[in-house]
Amino acid sequence: MPCIVTGTGSYLPARVVPNAELAKLVRNFDAHRAGCDLDTWVRRHYGVVSRHWAAEGESTGDMATVAARRALESAGIAARDLDLIVMSTATSDHVAPHSVSKVQAALDCEAVFHQLQDACPGFVNALLVADALMARCRYRRALVISAEKMSYLIDKGDFRMSGLFADGAGAVVLEELPVDARYGFQSFYAGSDGKSGHALRVPAGGSARPLTPERLAAGEHHLVSEFHAVYEFAVARSAQCLHEAVGRAGVTLADVRWVVPHHASLNILEDAAKRADLDPAKYVLSIDHTGNTSSASVPTALDEAHRAGRFADGDRLVLFALGGGMAWASTLLTWAGRETVAAGRARAS
Repeated sequence: MPCIVTGTGSYLPARVVPNAELAKLVRNFDAHRAGCDLDTWVRRHYGVVSRHWAAEGESTGDMATVAARRALESAGIAARDLDLIVMSTATSDHVAPHSVSKVQAALDCEAVFHQLQDACPGFVNALLVADALMARCRYRRALVISAEKMSYLIDKGDFRMSGLFADGAGAVVLEELPVDARYGFQSFYAGSDGKSGHALRVPAGGSARPLTPERLAAGEHHLVSEFHAVYEFAVARSAQCLHEAVGRAGVTLADVRWVVPHHASLNILEDAAKRADLDPAKYVLSIDHTGNTSSASVPTALDEAHRAGRFADGDRLVLFALGGGMAWASTLLTWAGRETVAAGRARAS
């Protein structure tokens, strides 16, 4: 039976940080050299006007739980009906237990759970894992979540990092239903290049280089990005993800109604569209008010568009994401509207 999306949910922290506020926080922006103020620079390069940062005591697991509950409400099912939870994050609450265990406990359910230690491509990878486990283990209902507290990883005094990265969570409910095979996931594609993994890195804090007072003082607990290398990688792999997703599904980009990309930055997405010969009007974007929330960017934008009524029954969507690892992934799915879901549930009961 096809595995289809039956509900979506997302969460953005209450604190909104506009570009004007960043100007008071950063220490290394030179307006004279840039030829513009910080707000103009961030809008021009990243496409970000504002972003959300979590409160001091608000964790990745807290945000994931809210998004999960909203997705369950959207799908119209109870947490006790879940068989599986797959979550991706690069900013887990703890080394152990993982954030997903907190989510399962908060939802008061007994679903089997797995967590991927994954950054930007995490949500699409989590969809791939959930789809495979549902097919192999005969799970009927799954919750897939991505949540990130990127404000914990970045140096907020660095305009390149604080201007781009932000916090949030997104989730979807997947169900196997007896509907036409044209619905649901039609293809998956994934790849990785560990030799390039250093381009996005946190130098210290793991078992290879534990944190010490000296390393903390040197800022080695903060995310480092080799922006030029990441830009070239992101544009090339974005185009590849698009073409592989449609090619493996036996269609073309002309047959796709919507593309929900990882929100790397607006300039990357614009250049990727040109290279892939994609009409940028097909992009589903929320980067102007969310920034780059790593693995949470795809499900957050997906939920906003779903709640706005932008997806119609039978629409083909491509979701793709790439980044930390370095890795990339994409999928093509055919959207099932409320009537299709209701009919499938009726046949299954």
